[in-house]
Amino acid sequence: MKRELALGYRVLGRAGLGRGLLAHLTLRSPRGDTFFTYQLGQSVEEVRLADLCESDFEANPLDPRRKLNPTLKLHGVVYRARPDVQCICHHHGDNSVAMGAVHGVLKPFDRSAARWYRNIDLIEDYDNVHRIADQGRAIVKRLGNKKALILKFHGILVTGASVRDTVVSTIDLEQSLGVQLRAMAAGRVSVMPRGEIEDAKKLFLSDLYIHGTWAYYLRALAREKLDDVD
Repeated sequence: MKRELALGYRVLGRAGLGRGLLAHLTLRSPRGDTFFTYQLGQSVEEVRLADLCESDFEANPLDPRRKLNPTLKLHGVVYRARPDVQCICHHHGDNSVAMGAVHGVLKPFDRSAARWYRNIDLIEDYDNVHRIADQGRAIVKRLGNKKALILKFHGILVTGASVRDTVVSTIDLEQSLGVQLRAMAAGRVSVMPRGEIEDAKKLFLSDLYIHGTWAYYLRALAREKLDDVD
């Protein structure tokens, strides 16, 4: 479980997401009321198993020698509100930030984007709460039962049933947002017929697609000798 989380950081780093100090990937622990994450001051591509630490939902590490980003309280709020969520990713990818800046939400313009139909939203108003660590209630309210939320001024939040689900979805979403932004710059974005949307969702939300794509990412890590997390 923790090894998969450590590999998840490597996969994100290889995709160019989360590099620097401001991204987060967390995984609910078997206890249910804590989560695993990495430490403040690391970038995703640097994370090893030994770097992972356990935290309560207030972003207090169970080992006081560890230091976490206090904004991880947001993840604790989501975990409390959504028992179905086992993993959360947050990053400031260019496409996610740009879409929030133009008040946009992903449209079902092709099969990859169609998987997000009615499963992604945009938050623009944080109920006048300006401290990021305290915006959890507004974010949970807007997220509802959806899978992802574009955070205006602050990147994106993606939830999942596992590390592989969350990481694969995060990378797919950032790519689809980039395609839509280019399409918006060129003209009007057309959307797929409802029947095609539902057909696409059957594949892109399936275990076959998630597990298969994750396996490909792990093979890519191995080929590039990026998979040593010990």
